Amino acid sequence: MFGKLLNKALKALLQVAERLGGPDFAQKLLRVLVICTPYWRRGPFLVARLCTKRRWFATATQIGEIGLRRDSVSAGLRLVVADSYLAGRQFDAALHHAQQLIAAAPDSFDGFHIASESLQQLGSTEQAIQLLEQGLDRCVAMGATAGQGRSRHVQRHLQAYQKREWLPLYSLWRAAVLAPNTMQDLKPQAGELCFRPQAIQYWSQGVPPDDVQALTARWNQLLQGLGLPQVQVFSQQAARAWIAAHQPDFLVAFDSAPHYAAESDVFRLAHAMGGDTFWIDSDLLPAAQASAVLDLALRQDASLLFLKRKVPYLQSSAFVARAGCPYFQAMADPLRGFDYSDPQWAGISRLHLIHDCSFGPATYAKALEKVCFDQGPAQACHEHLPLLQQIQFPTFCLSLFSGERLVIGAGKDLAYKRSSNNWKVWARS
Repeated sequence: MFGKLLNKALKALLQVAERLGGPDFAQKLLRVLVICTPYWRRGPFLVARLCTKRRWFATATQIGEIGLRRDSVSAGLRLVVADSYLAGRQFDAALHHAQQLIAAAPDSFDGFHIASESLQQLGSTEQAIQLLEQGLDRCVAMGATAGQGRSRHVQRHLQAYQKREWLPLYSLWRAAVLAPNTMQDLKPQAGELCFRPQAIQYWSQGVPPDDVQALTARWNQLLQGLGLPQVQVFSQQAARAWIAAHQPDFLVAFDSAPHYAAESDVFRLAHAMGGDTFWIDSDLLPAAQASAVLDLALRQDASLLFLKRKVPYLQSSAFVARAGCPYFQAMADPLRGFDYSDPQWAGISRLHLIHDCSFGPATYAKALEKVCFDQGPAQACHEHLPLLQQIQFPTFCLSLFSGERLVIGAGKDLAYKRSSNNWKVWARS
């Protein structure tokens, strides 16, 4: 009880400090608070963790280092520091603290995960996979996977590893991480494309701003080179009209969506049910290998999914859906008639609702599990690495690209990403 009250007090102090002097003043105040309370044992941990939730990673590591000088055996604080260094892209420091965490808490997977991700970023992929699997094997052998992990990333590794005998997501991810990035990736393919999807984007607020339109122009240039139609950008009104005309079962979800990001989630899946579709989030740029990836993928009679680079998990920000694809049908059917305003969702967080319970990325991963379970055996095929991989079922195939082979996030460079209306800010508020 006291801990909850203390957390509330810290959050209240932070809000007042931000109103008075902005984020920089608030962070300075938190540093002073920790420095001036040397006997407050849990202070550095609580304050550093609060900073990570605001994405103030530099401040989190500064405060965490102060705390570790006072109490070097605090595994909880060490974890916050290692994770903050990783989030701040200081990979050497993240690796150092992750190794310390492994030594202090060898039965926890957290240290192994952060060390592995740091090693990947530092270019030591084979060592990264070896260390990761050492931690995974240890957790599975102890039967300690259920409660493990500080984050979703940790749980995704553990879950994919446990299910690897019938769900090939882990083996696909592992092979993609270890695949060399060689120049022969860019060789053009011979023959005709198997299908020509319509590329679509969604911008609820009317005409997209200039910086977003510039990204779409880059995609149009790439699509033209492949002989594909240009990106069709849908406003809220145009998207709703399309759903009403072609996939009315998704109207309730679209109309009840609590944020434009949720509207976008609904629309992309509804459009995938209507025919060959290439979905592209508005904040994505084509990667250097994007043309080669699409040129190869569109010569397969298969949908194309986004396999994340950091973890064995699927991303929903870009995909190609083949008309009638059993995977997308398996995902869409349970969501027809979904209602975001249903009372059953009243007690969960916005982030959990958007990401896990409705049309977000978790649904893409769950649908893959269902299809592998229902339509197996599923075989992983690495023949087209490093551009593509495939999951081959008895009656159809799915293609997957890894990480930044096809798309690159423009991120903070876009003005709307810095606004308070950004969905991640809204979801965490």
